[in-house]
Amino acid sequence: MKRQHLHFARPNWLGKLTLFSCLLAVTALALWSFQAFESGTTSLSRPHSNSFVLRHVNVLTMRDDKVRHNQAIIVQDGIISNIVSDNAAYPDDLQVIDGSGQFVMPGLIDLHVHILDRSYAKSALAAGVTTVRNMGGFPYHLKWQKELESGKWFGARIITSSPIMNSVAQGDPLSHFMVDDPMIARKAVRDFIRDGYNFIKVYEGLNAAVYQAILDEANKLGVAVAGHPSYALMASTPELHSSLRTFEHTEEIYDGFLHQTHDSEGALAAARFLSEYTITLVPTLAVNRELTRLSNEKQTYLSEVDVKGMNPFVRTIYEQTSFKRWLNASPELAQYNLKTDAYFHELTKLMHEQGVQLALGSDAGALTGLPGPASVDELLLMAEAGIDNFSILQAATIQAANVLFLHDQLGQLAPDYQADMIVLKNNPLTSLTTLRQPDMVIQQGRIFDRYDLKKLREEAHAHSGWLLSLLRHLDYLLFG
Repeated sequence: MKRQHLHFARPNWLGKLTLFSCLLAVTALALWSFQAFESGTTSLSRPHSNSFVLRHVNVLTMRDDKVRHNQAIIVQDGIISNIVSDNAAYPDDLQVIDGSGQFVMPGLIDLHVHILDRSYAKSALAAGVTTVRNMGGFPYHLKWQKELESGKWFGARIITSSPIMNSVAQGDPLSHFMVDDPMIARKAVRDFIRDGYNFIKVYEGLNAAVYQAILDEANKLGVAVAGHPSYALMASTPELHSSLRTFEHTEEIYDGFLHQTHDSEGALAAARFLSEYTITLVPTLAVNRELTRLSNEKQTYLSEVDVKGMNPFVRTIYEQTSFKRWLNASPELAQYNLKTDAYFHELTKLMHEQGVQLALGSDAGALTGLPGPASVDELLLMAEAGIDNFSILQAATIQAANVLFLHDQLGQLAPDYQADMIVLKNNPLTSLTTLRQPDMVIQQGRIFDRYDLKKLREEAHAHSGWLLSLLRHLDYLLFG
C-alpha cells in the first residue's frame, strides 16, 4: 500500500493578514502591559519633613550679587515662608538644621538635557540640578513626570518638549516626528500639547512653511517653541524666528547666521537680533567640548568618561554612531573642531556682552556628558569663555526659570518660592568649582543630605536594562 503524505495548503492572503493582525495584537498587548506596570523605584526613604528651619547659613538669593550672611531660611510645606537673620525668632515647632556657616543658593536649572533613563534624572539631582528641560520628548517622559510628582522615586523635576519636529529629508525616523506639510504640523502641535508635552521642539531641517505653521499654532495655544532656527527661514525672513523662546546652541549662530564663517559683523547682527526679540541663548558649550576632545584625544578621553553612567542601550547606539564618528575623525577635522570650539566661546562671550540673555544648557545625554556633572561643566566653560560668575549663576537660576515661565516659583530664594536649594561649602560667586560637591540638595523642601546624595549617585548608575530600554522605544515607534 502506498504511503500517505500529508499536504498543507499554502496560506492565502486572508490567512496572512489574520496572522499579522494576531502578532500585532499580541505585540500591542505586551507593550501596553509593559507601559502599565513598569515603573521607577528608589532605595531612599524620606525621614525628613518638608517643613524646617535651615539656620546659620549664608544666602545668595540670586536677585543680586550680595551674600546675606548668618541667615535662617524658614520652609513650610516645601515653600520658603521667610528668610530672616539667624538670631531672629522663628517657629519653635519646626525641625532645625544647622547649616554650619555654609552657602545656600537656588537649585540649578539645566534647560537642555536628554533624559534617556530615569537614572539620568537622578544623576542631575545628585549634582544639585533640581529642574531639567528635556529636549527630545517621548511618551515615557510624561510617565516619569507623574512618577516624580507623586514621589515614587527622586530625580530632577522634568519639563519636557514634544518629540523633535524635523523634515522628512533630514529627520531621524527613530527619534524625530518628520513632517513636510503645514497642516499636519499644526495638528501635531495640538496633539503633542493635548498629550501633556510642555512645549514644542523644532529642528533646522523644517521648511519655511512648516516652521512658520508650528510657530503660529503654538502661539495660538500659548505654548513655547524652542530649538534650532530654520535654515530656509534664515535665508528669507529671519524675523519669523522672533517668537522662539530659546535659541539652542551657539553652534546654530555659527551655522545659521554666519554660514560657518568668522564674520564679526554677522555676529553683531545675530546678537542684535536675539537681544531685540528677547530670545534667550542656550550655548551648550559642554557638548561641543566633548566632541572636540573625543576627536583629538580619542580613547584617552573616552577612558576618562563615566560610561557606566550611560544607559547601556544608549551607549550601544552611540558606540556605533557618535563615538565612532569622532574617534575616527581625521587630523584635519580634529583641528577644525579645536578652532570652532574656541570660536564658540568667543561668540558666547560676545552675545553676553551685547546684552543677549544666556541660560544654562549642557546638552547632557547627547554624547558623553551626564545631566548634573555636565551641567556644572557647562558653567565652568562659560567662565572659561570670560563671563563673570554672577551672570553664570543667574543663567542657571533666575534666567532659566524665566524661560520656563516659572519666574514666580523657581530660580530665587525668597518668600513664596519653592524650596529648591543647594548647600555648598564655599561661595560659588568666588569659586564655581564648589558646585562639584554639594553638601546638601533640597528639592520642594525634601532634604537630601550627603548620605542621600551618595545613594542617588549609586542609583544614577542603576539603569534600565538593554531589553527594557529597547521595548520602551519600540512602544514609541509603534504607538507613540
